Amino acid sequence: MKKKFLSIILSAGLLVSVLTGCSGSTGEKATESVAVDTESPAAGTEESAEAESSAEETDAAGLSGELIYWTFTDSAYNLVKAFNEVYPDIIIDVQVFGGDEYKTKILTALQSGDNVPDIFDLEENYMYEFLDSDLIADLSYMNIEELTQGYYDFQAAGMKDTAGNYKCLCFQSSPVGFWYLRDACEEWLGTSDPDEISAMLSDWETIIAKGEEVYEKSNGTVSLWPNITEMVKVDAFSFDPLVRNGKLEITEDWTGLIDSMRVMYNTDANAELGSWGSEWAAAWNNGTLLFRVMPCWDFFTDWDANTGNVGIATPFHASYEGATGLCVYNSSENKDLAAVFLAYVASDDFQRINMEEYNQVPASKKVCDELSEGFAADNFGGQNLLRTYSQICDKVVGITPDKYTRSTQNLFQKAATDGIKEGQDNDTIINNFKKELADQYPEVIIE
Repeated sequence: MKKKFLSIILSAGLLVSVLTGCSGSTGEKATESVAVDTESPAAGTEESAEAESSAEETDAAGLSGELIYWTFTDSAYNLVKAFNEVYPDIIIDVQVFGGDEYKTKILTALQSGDNVPDIFDLEENYMYEFLDSDLIADLSYMNIEELTQGYYDFQAAGMKDTAGNYKCLCFQSSPVGFWYLRDACEEWLGTSDPDEISAMLSDWETIIAKGEEVYEKSNGTVSLWPNITEMVKVDAFSFDPLVRNGKLEITEDWTGLIDSMRVMYNTDANAELGSWGSEWAAAWNNGTLLFRVMPCWDFFTDWDANTGNVGIATPFHASYEGATGLCVYNSSENKDLAAVFLAYVASDDFQRINMEEYNQVPASKKVCDELSEGFAADNFGGQNLLRTYSQICDKVVGITPDKYTRSTQNLFQKAATDGIKEGQDNDTIINNFKKELADQYPEVIIE
């Protein structure tokens, strides 16, 4: 399979207020069990293909109704289009709201119980503020664990609330990689092979040493690493969460990261270019900055200049950035139809479509590994990106996120970055981080 792998763009969101003290009347519909058949005949035979086609037609026959679907991204239309090719008589009214308008609208609807959609999306930056609410259906009613058994561990973990209940469906991956230009790395590192580059950048010590070597060799015209802030993005999901069971616990991994950031800041390996800024993007596109730390979606590549010249290496630690959680309103009168829709989105069939037609990395390891056989991405010099992304996803720790996980990483990132630039020691940085954490989450136990 040879595909032109285009950049993936996802919408980003900000934090919203916590859903507290809200519960809805659950009635009969809230507890009814919807059987979703996840078994099919053995693949690879003409009979099995005919049986699967026949089963789909049988399942679709007689299923009709309407679902109201709220979202913050127009990529939801891709889901609905594919779904309606199998279930043409289930009408899905997609309503897209942007940015702050969406977050406010969904929060208000859930709290008031007025005009709540049957299904709705939540963005990763704030969805764990919502998932503990019993206004959102526990997806065990539709056998979600079985439907997602082929998923990457971190994807399955990210679908749960703090009690371990499946409360949303995450249906695409956003693994973070080391983005580079092949010609620049050939010139300054002696290779453009992603596996060789990954082996070369095996920890912060080797990255710093190689960065200083490149800076000296280029007479100060080329830097290897963008800034110290990005170091947190690489490490964060390989460490124990900063807040566990409502208590702040800063391990030696986190304090060691501050030490590594301080060393990087004071070396020539560090370009100190602000992430996602124009200078940062220009330096990377012209090869004077060797690496960016980016998820599989990308805003900043100059494809006119660099088509076929881009590569992605697997970082020594693995992480992801950006996710969408598809939820069901617990008091919806259409939970049975919602189950059919979510089951389809979770299916291997849709995971393949989402990759092949819309360039979204599957949440399913099974599908990603299957599609990676013979895969080549033209824009990335023929690299088998699905194999690279699967390697990264395999390494992401399956931590069950909560409302503290990403936000405390961001607070730590800022405190460490600002403190190092101001010449603060570790104790001062950590104390400043604790103050910010206490202001944002006064309920967290901080010793």
